[in-house]
Amino acid sequence: MGLISASLVTVVFIWIAFFVSKKLRVILKQINEVQGPPTWPLLGNLHQFHFKPDEFFEQAQGIAYMFQARGERICRIWFGPWPWVLLYGAEECEDILGNNKLLDKPLQYGFLGGWIGQGLLISEPKKWRTRRKLLTPTFHYDILKDFVDVYNKHGRTLLRKFHALCGDQYNDIFHMISLCTLDVICEAALGTHVDAQNKSSPYLDAVCKFVPLNFLI
Repeated sequence: MGLISASLVTVVFIWIAFFVSKKLRVILKQINEVQGPPTWPLLGNLHQFHFKPDEFFEQAQGIAYMFQARGERICRIWFGPWPWVLLYGAEECEDILGNNKLLDKPLQYGFLGGWIGQGLLISEPKKWRTRRKLLTPTFHYDILKDFVDVYNKHGRTLLRKFHALCGDQYNDIFHMISLCTLDVICEAALGTHVDAQNKSSPYLDAVCKFVPLNFLI
């Protein structure tokens, strides 16, 4: 009886291992069809990164820009055994963000849980659908029209900053747009005037300090 049980367990284990291995080979083949920098065994592309929280995403973005210059719209990076696929084409991003089936968040989102909790950004699919149904009427187009003056006010501030940059060969406007977005969200959704585009605020300073620390905890 013991021999039969052991044989049965072995057969089941081999079957599971075969199934998982087959699925992984399919995924690996699909991932490797995406262009990316050369990798090392086991390490992937880890050797190409300096793991400073304030520089990590800039390095990944730099690799994406390199492949974008070659005409690619997506690229892949291996962090050890984990592949990341970077999208920088509007159509590709729209396909992902507009898909209601791709709601499971990857492991990296877990780092934000202690800071922002299990809200719409990182909640599991079941909770996300429930909360989304509650919030969607709040952001109906007719309601958003009441905040056009808020959008215009902070948009004009952003345009003034753009005009001040005219004449330079190129500029990274990501941070400027982020500050404008923060001003709009805080005033329209929270009723709080942060004025992040014109001056330093305690909230903004706290976020800038905490985000790098959050990835170290």
